[in-house]
Amino acid sequence: MAERATIAFADTAAEVVGVAIGGVGTLLSVSGELSAAVPPELAGSEPAWTLRAAGAYELTLQSLGEPARFAEGAMIWLCRASGKLEGRDLDALATLTVETASAAFALQRSLSIALEPELSFALLSRRPDGAAGHGEEQLEAAVWRGDPAAAAPIERPRLSTTYDAGGIARHAGLELWEDEEAEYSMRIGGEALGNGELIHPDGERSRVVFMAWHHESHRALGSYTITAASPR
Repeated sequence: MAERATIAFADTAAEVVGVAIGGVGTLLSVSGELSAAVPPELAGSEPAWTLRAAGAYELTLQSLGEPARFAEGAMIWLCRASGKLEGRDLDALATLTVETASAAFALQRSLSIALEPELSFALLSRRPDGAAGHGEEQLEAAVWRGDPAAAAPIERPRLSTTYDAGGIARHAGLELWEDEEAEYSMRIGGEALGNGELIHPDGERSRVVFMAWHHESHRALGSYTITAASPR
């Protein structure tokens, strides 16, 4: 079966954040300025890959540990992304998500929150075809800690999103209970900084919202991508 790769990367110090979807395209935010680039080329295999988009960037992705494994065969690696982007040096944290492209969902949400190598998060929320609404989404999340980074599943993740009048995500809040014994949840908030859209060859649309994430004293740039199935 065909696989689709999505790479979300952020260099908070350099104010660079991007989302690249294989076979679709790339959206970038550099110091708040949005731009688009051609679909990325991803080569290599675990633990190292090369990611490039002609005329825009060429990056090496180095896995920082074992991947998180989600339903439907999806896997997410936390990586160090280094190289050149628009002529400047880049030293970023990234998530590489590989999933089956043929998996049918009416809506998919993907969050990448790399606060630092020792504390990073990824979330996938997928609404099956025919589902009545948000309450029926299949929500999964993972946290990476340590060096090498060890991925651990989140037992009870919750995601809330506030939208503006145009239907664009403006704020996101996560509550993450790592296990049933957890007395308190980890809370992460995010505010939108800018957004753009990538249109897939099959008509799906991915709305990429670049976010400023915060958790306790941690601050980082990241992304929130919502992919909707093409209208039938």
